[in-house]
Amino acid sequence: MTEDSWDIKKSVIEHYDRLAGIYDSLYGEEQKAKIKVIFKIMNAEVGGLVLDIGCGTGLLMEYLAAESECLVGVDLSIESLKKAIKRSRRLGAEHTVSLIRADAENLPFRSEIFDRVFALTLLQNIPSPRRVLMEIVRVAKDGSQIAVTGLRKYFTAGEFHRLVSIFRECKFSSEDHDFVAILKVNKQRINIGLEKNRIGG
Repeated sequence: MTEDSWDIKKSVIEHYDRLAGIYDSLYGEEQKAKIKVIFKIMNAEVGGLVLDIGCGTGLLMEYLAAESECLVGVDLSIESLKKAIKRSRRLGAEHTVSLIRADAENLPFRSEIFDRVFALTLLQNIPSPRRVLMEIVRVAKDGSQIAVTGLRKYFTAGEFHRLVSIFRECKFSSEDHDFVAILKVNKQRINIGLEKNRIGG
């Protein structure tokens, strides 16, 4: 990790540690509206092993904890994770929710284990969004569904589309604050797309 990359991450950690106590009151309704849009687009699958990258205070678990075999949330902000732990206890979901302090660019999981992956309001905080997407490809099972959003104030439509184009199979929605992409992991097509990018195809 370069020094610049770590500086960005330290700044993000400090920002979300400060916001953790008031995040839900500031952004909770906006995030919940985004989640509802995602579930309208995404095929209604239940069960399985689910990963929430950049889980923050754990808003997504209100929609997934009851239906997932296991929901794993990762974040770098300790204060946000503390709020997420409290939420899991309030929901009675301590046995199906695991919360881990981890870096989205270097996920501490084996390859091809997750049935669904969510990366909501995350990419603008990451030094290398493309590296995060490649980590998602690595840890997700072939055929799994991925939900990714990008804040419109950080990405143009073209930038966001190019970023997620490695998935080849995408459904897009443009909301008030976000671009939303529901993606399907097809490892063979993703590898072909990456090879074409490398050789300029």
